[in-house]
Amino acid sequence: MIKPITRKEFIKKSTQIITAASLFGGKILLSGCKPQEPFDLVIKNGRIIDMTGNEIFTADIGISGPSITQIGNIPESKGKSHIDAREKHIIPGLTDMHVHFQDRAFCKLFLLNGVTQVRDMGNHPDFILSLRDEINSQASQGPTIFASGPLINNRKIPFGASAYTHVVRNPAQARRLVAQLAERKVDWIKIYMTLPRDMVSSVIDEAQKHNIPVAGHLRRVNARLAAQWGIRTIEHATGIAESLLGEDVFRDVPPTRTISPEAWLHVDRTKYESLIDLFIEKNIYITANLTLYQKFVSSPEELQRNPNVRLMPKKFQRRWETYASNRFQKVTKERESWEITKKRLEEFLLLFKERGGKVLAGTDTPWPYLVPGFSLHKELELLVRAGFSPTEALLTATQYPAEALNQKKKLGTVEKGKAANLILLKSNPLDDIRNTQKIDTVIKRGKVIHREKLYNQLLNQSGPSKE
Repeated sequence: MIKPITRKEFIKKSTQIITAASLFGGKILLSGCKPQEPFDLVIKNGRIIDMTGNEIFTADIGISGPSITQIGNIPESKGKSHIDAREKHIIPGLTDMHVHFQDRAFCKLFLLNGVTQVRDMGNHPDFILSLRDEINSQASQGPTIFASGPLINNRKIPFGASAYTHVVRNPAQARRLVAQLAERKVDWIKIYMTLPRDMVSSVIDEAQKHNIPVAGHLRRVNARLAAQWGIRTIEHATGIAESLLGEDVFRDVPPTRTISPEAWLHVDRTKYESLIDLFIEKNIYITANLTLYQKFVSSPEELQRNPNVRLMPKKFQRRWETYASNRFQKVTKERESWEITKKRLEEFLLLFKERGGKVLAGTDTPWPYLVPGFSLHKELELLVRAGFSPTEALLTATQYPAEALNQKKKLGTVEKGKAANLILLKSNPLDDIRNTQKIDTVIKRGKVIHREKLYNQLLNQSGPSKE
């Protein structure tokens, strides 16, 4: 019940207010009530898919600097500039969780496709850490990079990755290298195929001391052991088949082959659930990389029909043509094995997802004919084709990467306080995941990306970009 105020009390309080006002030039100051600054950008009437589990809802988004500062009903007049997003669907910027950022032209390709974050899984440290810091300081325009630096292995593998593989000979060397990379402020540590058990366990243990997560392209050490020791992500789903082999002895491909088309042919499928339970208990993420497996079941002619190849720097186009004429001859002979491998991998990923496991979208671009940015949209399409719903596929490139990167407070969803990394789509991706390719507008850190300009720059390039 409200207590009535007497006339005497009313006069006393009024006098106090008038006196206070006179002390401030006749202005009554209300603590904490500052006039709101206008938003740098207001997006009006967008259909928001916030990736938090909410239904699609229509609202305005207010952006100040690099962040989303309000979602709701915002008058157009409150923004310094605005975008009419009526009939558009808004999703978070996408993350490709496995790339090798080999050329600065990739900046344009990723942003053109709404890929606002990438995780680099092996590169020359001087180049990738410098580019990462340039982008973070906004000295260069590109996707935010989370970098691992070199691959850690006990030998060079005779492919492109050998150029940025750091060889260690014993556990002590492995620990020293991890400590050195920690001093350089890498975001991840990446272990490679033939690193033996004692060195894998040493790398993971040392990385944990520096609070750096570890990713693994596995072969010699299987995924069960790596999970028990504390690995964070399993790349290309490698090492999983080796954890599931039955009693039959089989002869695998040589250790110099980066991906095996044989191991999945011999797995004991009754072991799926126990391995999945371990992964979930240890909070392991699997980077699916179905684009890579799809490449192995495709003919050279199918891959060469990719129209986006023309946007790549010329040096990559020449390199890929050589690959198509030589390497694919061997892959074609293994087509049936690759098809079984892909099918069983998809079967495992679906069960992993259904039991609560989290899959990450990653492409391994620029493997031949996997064009940066475009290939991530293909990865989402392949996940849906394998049995994921469109929402589940989008989670692999939005919320789940943010969690795996320890960036959940900043990235992965459309919410107040998150980075203003957004994609405005012309059609609903929950109706058809291919609609992620129907991009109207990309926004990175609150700034609108000029996609037409980027496209024309890429299309008109006369030669390779300089690193």
